[in-house]
Amino acid sequence: MTTHFAIAATAKGQFDAVQVKTETTPGDGKVLIEVAYASMVAFDTYITDLGLGVVEYPVVLGLNVSGTVKEAGGASHLSIGDRVIGFSIYGGGKKDALQGTIQEYIVLPAYLIPDTLSLESAATIPDNFITSFFSLFDHLSLSIPQSFPAPSVPANHDVSILIYGAGTTTGQYALQLLRLAGYTNVLATASQRHHDFLRSLGAKHVFDYRSANLTSEIRAVLGPDSTGVELALDGVTAEDTLARIGQVLSPRGTVALLLPIKVGDAVAVGDAGMRWEIPPQSNPFTAETNMSYVRTFHYDENEYLKQHLMPEILPQLLAADLIQPNRVRLLDQGTLKQRVEIGLNLLRNNKVSGEKVIVKVSE
Repeated sequence: MTTHFAIAATAKGQFDAVQVKTETTPGDGKVLIEVAYASMVAFDTYITDLGLGVVEYPVVLGLNVSGTVKEAGGASHLSIGDRVIGFSIYGGGKKDALQGTIQEYIVLPAYLIPDTLSLESAATIPDNFITSFFSLFDHLSLSIPQSFPAPSVPANHDVSILIYGAGTTTGQYALQLLRLAGYTNVLATASQRHHDFLRSLGAKHVFDYRSANLTSEIRAVLGPDSTGVELALDGVTAEDTLARIGQVLSPRGTVALLLPIKVGDAVAVGDAGMRWEIPPQSNPFTAETNMSYVRTFHYDENEYLKQHLMPEILPQLLAADLIQPNRVRLLDQGTLKQRVEIGLNLLRNNKVSGEKVIVKVSE
């Protein structure tokens, strides 16, 4: 049996380099990818520190992947040596389930990237792009244009849309997609140092989320006749961010919440620091508000997105240079385990802002 190295959670609170089986006969449209770079996200800390979703150890860490095709298998549109990206849904250690991407090889559906896009930048894209697209065009029910950029502005192009936490990696893709789809009244919150960059991505108004006058500042640009923001996407989804959105959202508005919900105002969490729905006693929204919980891993339950989002829409946007990847926080020093340890510490201590943690896997 052929094996290769991976970095995996091996018990609650522990991770290590392990040997895992190398699949050599990919089928069903999948390919064997020789991994160059893999992304890390907060969920890696939830698995490592809390054992979240783990059925059986070890669980390989990492979410996105970029690399080259080693075996084309059943993917007739790809050839050996093609530069590709992929997205691996955590399997929780289940036998035959997909696992994380911080390993030398992985079998996944893969998508061609242009030669002009570096592999480290490409590794920032899939999960956040999927989350943004799924949130906007499924959970917020915006119309998907026939092509990007939209050939004409949508009828509701001036609907007020708030991207809270627009400096997050998901928020950055949301702004770009809204601009490409023709929406013109996009409000964003972020740290002040990100404001100019977010305007360049398509935000009409940008606010400092730390401002003591955030509510009045947002309502001022909406105008005196407005009941509040009509649509909102919370790119952080913590108790404090929900409370702030609740103060500016129209009573009949719609809000998309990226799960899990964190206690306080942070991406990193400790034990008992996550919830999967808002407790009634702390719900800041009205009974008429449409609350929509976003579970990124379920995006392919939308049949249109399953058939078109990753196979067609994303490659076309990349080939036309219509979206910018996230900024890269590259970890390429020391051993692979040491790189992952640095990444986990950055994520659990909220030391990542406006960029994606990318681990160099191949030497």
